[in-house]
Amino acid sequence: MIMTKLRLALLSTLPLAAAGYLWFGRARTADSAPTGERTRPAVLVAPGHVEPLRDPVKLGFEIPGRIVAIEVEEGDRVAANQVVARLDDRLAKARVGAAEAAVAQAKAHLAFARRGPRPEDISAARADAEAAAAAAKHRALEQTRSDELGKLGAVTSSSVDADDAAARVATAQAAAAASRYASLAKGTRAEQIDEAAALLAAAEADLDAAKVALDQTLLRAPGDGVILRRTAEVGTLVQTMTPTPIATFADLHQLEVRAEVDEADVAAITQGQAAYVTADAFGDQHFAVHLTRITHELGRRSVRDDDPRARVDTRVLEVIAQFDGAPSVALPLGLRVDVHLAR
Repeated sequence: MIMTKLRLALLSTLPLAAAGYLWFGRARTADSAPTGERTRPAVLVAPGHVEPLRDPVKLGFEIPGRIVAIEVEEGDRVAANQVVARLDDRLAKARVGAAEAAVAQAKAHLAFARRGPRPEDISAARADAEAAAAAAKHRALEQTRSDELGKLGAVTSSSVDADDAAARVATAQAAAAASRYASLAKGTRAEQIDEAAALLAAAEADLDAAKVALDQTLLRAPGDGVILRRTAEVGTLVQTMTPTPIATFADLHQLEVRAEVDEADVAAITQGQAAYVTADAFGDQHFAVHLTRITHELGRRSVRDDDPRARVDTRVLEVIAQFDGAPSVALPLGLRVDVHLAR
């Protein structure tokens, strides 16, 4: 009976002894491990996202007006100078027409000033001057005769005075006609030509301004790219005090990746360093990149990933990586990716 109880006690303590042996054995193994530097992975992985080389641009009109047409939709590819939207241009077209008429009138005045009077105009002015001179001579003779008759008492003094006034008027008219003829014979003065040229330049400047105002009723794409967002509709009244964006445009021909490197790993990166990019959406596909820019200021992490163990209070350094050639697939802007760099 005593032996049986002893056997049972030994059997019940055996599992506890085995567990203690395993625990203390692991502790000794951990204590005997080398205490050198902690090893790091051979490849550094930095989270980031895809963005265009140039920031997206919000497109808007430079002048106020009402939108009468929007020529694009979200996702449309556009070429440089392609019309994106239009404003009501009736008033702008009318101003261009008025400016064109003013330019035509100014050109005619300048041409007249440079050409000078025609020969027939000069001949007519000479004839007028000769006729006025003859009339003045005749009036002078009449005035002389009237004076003599007045002295004899043959005519009244009022008649004498009337003839004297008529003679003076005829003399003045003859002088004016002679001056007009002399002016035409000499041609247009240089000052008049300069004045006509200045008026033409002013009219042409007004026309240019009117054409610019007409062109501003068209909203054009600044380059080849894609319409990311459309933020207005036909009928919208555009204001310039509070700019009204019509669409958001981006050039997707050149993409880059903005990634965040943990401050503990900044010594492992250099400008020009080769790397590759992966994205969950494309599985194991690799996209070759190289680091083109490294910022010089640590900041807070902005790229969030799905790893619950990732610390959000870690300070990071932003790096920009450019693709080696165009990616083989279309990468949407904002796509979360990982940049893999060898240490």
